[in-house]
Amino acid sequence: MIGVKFKRFTPFYIRGNMDRFEISMLRSYYGALLTETQNEYLRLHYDEDMSYGEIAEIYSVSRQAILDAINKGVKLLEGFEEKLGFIKRDRQILGILKKVDTDDEKIKDSIEEIKKIMED
Repeated sequence: MIGVKFKRFTPFYIRGNMDRFEISMLRSYYGALLTETQNEYLRLHYDEDMSYGEIAEIYSVSRQAILDAINKGVKLLEGFEEKLGFIKRDRQILGILKKVDTDDEKIKDSIEEIKKIMED
């Protein structure tokens, strides 16, 4: 198939089909890299469950402006994860830590401490 490009699949999500939890997780990792406005629109829409119209009314902008900003913010977040892969890396580390089986209490305590840090 010459000239056909396929979107790359990552274990974190299938592009264009993310749920609210995944977007909130992306925001927790990469939200500081967005503009303050994009981050706030994403927070209101995904975390506070506000509609585009409600957000538009609060900020006195068009519904379309909110939709555009949210879509652009989601694409940026996806791109950050695709390039940096922090969420994927953290999930892999947690998976490995969950498999560790030992009777040594010091090691168990250390693993639990690492898991707690990774999950925060």
